[in-house]
Amino acid sequence: MRPLQTDLSIYNKFNFERPPLGIKYLLQKPEGIERVEKKLPFCEMFKEAHQTGKAFYFTKEDEDCFGKGTLGMASDPTPFGESGLIGYKMGIFQEPRANSKLNRNNYQLPEGTVNYVVISPLDKLTLEPDLLLITADPIQAEILLRAMTYSSGEIYESKTTPVLACSWICIYPFMTGKVNYIVSHMVYCLRVRQVFLESQVLISIPYNWISTVTQNLNELTWQPPEFTMDRGRFMQRRQQVLGEVAKELQNP
Repeated sequence: MRPLQTDLSIYNKFNFERPPLGIKYLLQKPEGIERVEKKLPFCEMFKEAHQTGKAFYFTKEDEDCFGKGTLGMASDPTPFGESGLIGYKMGIFQEPRANSKLNRNNYQLPEGTVNYVVISPLDKLTLEPDLLLITADPIQAEILLRAMTYSSGEIYESKTTPVLACSWICIYPFMTGKVNYIVSHMVYCLRVRQVFLESQVLISIPYNWISTVTQNLNELTWQPPEFTMDRGRFMQRRQQVLGEVAKELQNP
């Protein structure tokens, strides 16, 4: 396990209402980190970290929803999940087939590759994270996503489903290497469990993007002057820039 070496202090500048969380997937038991003291669904582990301010790890015995399945810790011992009956009976889907299709499209870590999951607030983080999970308001989210595309030109992309949000928040980014973002109360399970505040944007940054986003946050202008302009002033500024570009093209 690689100790934390990346300087993540720039994220403190946001003054997030809830701190970013570092997530680490491990085959072997982590040293120096306490085990969570209660049984919770995977998604509610985030709420536990926010409320306690503590770093902890959990195992399949501590997870009491379908999160252990997405983590590859355990397979569903019943056919209910794959059949789609649960989502149908709860009125989330018109037919079991719709829920079943959704389940087949979710991401899952290879079985047996993860036995322990560490979740840590940023100020308690001691390991290089596999994933940064950030809870932001829309203005903060805009800055974070712009930091992703600032040097790469990468397109913003959001993927999720009404249930099994843990698959899209924590597994999809890790397996694909893509930054993902979702709005908390657009997801059924996050809303009913009240895991996050209403209308918060959840941004998952996988390990391969953390250094780029972090470096770009230190470089880009967080609030461009245009953000404070009225429409008239912005149009004047736009015309000015267009004129400057035209002159440069005339004199290459």
